[in-house]
Amino acid sequence: MIKKLTLATVATMALLFIPAQAEGNKCAAGKCGAGMMEKSKADNTGKTCKKCSKKAKGSGLLMHLPSPMRWIMKNENNPKLALTAEQKSKFEAQRKEMMPKMMKLKGDIKAVKKEIKDACKKNVTAKDQKANVEKLAILKAEATMMKLTCIESVKSTLSKEQWVTLKGLRKAKVCNIKARMKNNMKCPSKCGASGKCGSK
Repeated sequence: MIKKLTLATVATMALLFIPAQAEGNKCAAGKCGAGMMEKSKADNTGKTCKKCSKKAKGSGLLMHLPSPMRWIMKNENNPKLALTAEQKSKFEAQRKEMMPKMMKLKGDIKAVKKEIKDACKKNVTAKDQKANVEKLAILKAEATMMKLTCIESVKSTLSKEQWVTLKGLRKAKVCNIKARMKNNMKCPSKCGASGKCGSK
C-alpha cells in the first residue's frame, strides 16, 4: 500500500515537472525547467541562464545525496585523511563493484526520461505516460538505495575522526569554489565608475 502510494506521488510530481522541461531553454521568459524550483537568474537581455546552459546533473524528483566515494578518490593520498593500505584496497574494490551498476542505472534512467519528454512533446496523455513514470520511479529508487549503501559503507570503513576530516576537506573545497565564483561575478552596482570589476 505504501509502495503504491509512493509511486503515485512520484508519478504525479513527474508529470508536473515534464511540461516545464519541454518548454525548452527560454530563460528570459522565465520558462526554463530550473525555474520551477527557484527563480531564474537570467537578466532581461535574453541571455540563457546558467541553469539552462549546463546539462542537468540531478532531478527534482530526488533529494541531493552526498558523494563520499568521490571525496575519497580526490583525497585518497591526502595526509590529513591518512587512509591505511587496507582502507584504500577496500574502497577500490567497492568502486569496481558499484560503478558499473551505477553507470547502467544512469543510462536506463536517462533513456526513460527521454521517452517521457519525447512523448510529452507529442502530446501523449498523462494516463499513457503512467507506465514509464512508474518505471522511472523504480529505477531512481534503486539508484538512491545504492547511493545510500555506498555512503553507509564509506562511513563504516573510516574511523569517526577520518569521517569528520573528510567532510571538513569537502566543505573547504566547496567554500573555495564559491569564493572564486563570487570573485568572478559581475558587480556593476558596486563598482560604479571604477572599472575594476568584470562588467567593464
